[in-house]
Amino acid sequence: MPRGVGRARWMAHPQALAGQLADAGGVARRTRAWLSDPGSMTLKLKARTAHFTVRLLRQRPGPILADEHAALGVPARSRVVERDVILHCDGQPVVFGHTVLSTASVKSDWPFFSKLGDTPLGANLFFDPLVGRSPIQYARLAADHPLMRRIVQALPGLPLPPSLLARRSLFTRRGGVLMVTDVFLPALEPLMRSRPAHAPD
Repeated sequence: MPRGVGRARWMAHPQALAGQLADAGGVARRTRAWLSDPGSMTLKLKARTAHFTVRLLRQRPGPILADEHAALGVPARSRVVERDVILHCDGQPVVFGHTVLSTASVKSDWPFFSKLGDTPLGANLFFDPLVGRSPIQYARLAADHPLMRRIVQALPGLPLPPSLLARRSLFTRRGGVLMVTDVFLPALEPLMRSRPAHAPD
């Protein structure tokens, strides 16, 4: 595989994406605000939809992606536990979620992880006093990125742009490190324009 193919350029501030969003007007402002929001994506979505669901695509061991191992602090050829989901609001897929953690820390540091099923991960991460979070990183994922290919596979027939915006951050609990990536899907944009209709559960 050519150097750089399948990798994203992760940046430390959403303003670094300004050039790519320059022609989007209000969409750009709303998108940067959602990308940089340190709160729970699950709660944010629940407050703007009548029916929120999680579709579990996979949760199993697998090889770490090329642009993840350095951030997670593991060797390039490590195997990790990964979880892919799609968050739906009123039947529309709005966010693709990807989580990775080392196989050694699943039972010791993240005991709830193996029991999640279709429960959103944020329900545990944002209400556990033992969990800390690193600063958010931002990227635009091109069509050759592995997560983009997974999105295409999970949502056949859904029109997608050539690239999608994403954010990721590390969560720590005791000695364990877990990385969560959110990829914004096209149907999320209308929700960005809406105000919360009700308090989430």
